[in-house]
Amino acid sequence: MINDQLFASGDDKGFIFTLDAVLALIPVFIVLTAVSSVDPGSLILPSQQVRISNQAQDTLDAMAQYPNTDNSLLEEMVMVLKANDNDISAAKGVIQVFMDKTLPGMNYELVEINQLKGDTIISRGDRNTAQNVAVGSKNYGNYSFKLYVWD
Repeated sequence: MINDQLFASGDDKGFIFTLDAVLALIPVFIVLTAVSSVDPGSLILPSQQVRISNQAQDTLDAMAQYPNTDNSLLEEMVMVLKANDNDISAAKGVIQVFMDKTLPGMNYELVEINQLKGDTIISRGDRNTAQNVAVGSKNYGNYSFKLYVWD
């Protein structure tokens, strides 16, 4: 009879411990469900946005290193601007082919913000209607260039 009472009280304790453990796991499952239902796309930048943001600065860096005769393409463009009293049409001719090959199918606008006071040197597309615009900047001498790139 004593043994029967020990087993009965032990079973009751086991049931209470099991019920306590199950109740403790309910908040854990609620948190796991909430975390798994979050859209990961809203937490990270889509690969398209990352690609565009890198494209703007990479293109300007390439212009500073791309050889055009004895100088880089950026140096050549600045020399043409200086020689022609900041004539934009002369500078456009220097970089037109490079921009079309480097940014195929993308819209862009190259602006000089220091000497030309924000005048556009070359562009393809209308930046005012773009939703996702990336910007790169590069300085050469007294000239400061900004390249806007978008899809």
